[in-house]
Amino acid sequence: MITINNIKNLVLLSLALISLESQAVLYQVGDRTQFNSYGSIAENYGFEDFGSGFSYPGDPWTEHGVTYGSGSNLIIGTGTFFSPVSNVFGYNGWSPVVGEVDSSPQYSMFAVDLGILGINSSITISIMTNLGIYELSGINVQNASLGLDFYGFMVDVGEYITGFDIASLLGPGSGPVIDNVTLGSAALLPQILGLSAISLPEPQLIGFYVIFILWVFGHVRRRSGKMSD
Repeated sequence: MITINNIKNLVLLSLALISLESQAVLYQVGDRTQFNSYGSIAENYGFEDFGSGFSYPGDPWTEHGVTYGSGSNLIIGTGTFFSPVSNVFGYNGWSPVVGEVDSSPQYSMFAVDLGILGINSSITISIMTNLGIYELSGINVQNASLGLDFYGFMVDVGEYITGFDIASLLGPGSGPVIDNVTLGSAALLPQILGLSAISLPEPQLIGFYVIFILWVFGHVRRRSGKMSD
């Protein structure tokens, strides 16, 4: 039976969840050596165990804490006509590159070396956590035949990385690629390290909570009245 007190408790819980969501923040670290010093690195996986040509590891494919599920996973070796500086991971349909991070260790650190193959394009990085989705758009990286750019991220206490989606603005013909996928646990709070927040989660969960609150009040009123081709 729904009572006024029960409804009040539900509303308070929803408001608390909104407060929690609004406090979730993402931090970026621009140097790998610095990033590694901020915590305990559990995984740091490149793709050098594959050959120098094109390799197809399967889909989905799980390796070193990440399940890659782009749809047609592809390893682009240094001997291919793209000539990346190292073996890199991409999507055979160009974009996006998608991965699900193992949630059981609750990693608070995530990093990749990032580049692009094909037509130059800006990139959007979406980082998924247990509290929300962060989106960094308009990112420009160098062609992977020239080098890769480091992107490292950390989240706060109570939040952990659950996945990522890296997409090019142009889509077909322009493919983001990654190497040295790194997962770890921070030893210190990002605020103590002097890092500043760069993004807030998308508001989809907050919207859900608002709709739920409106439903509750409405209930009360009713009761009271491809790259390798």
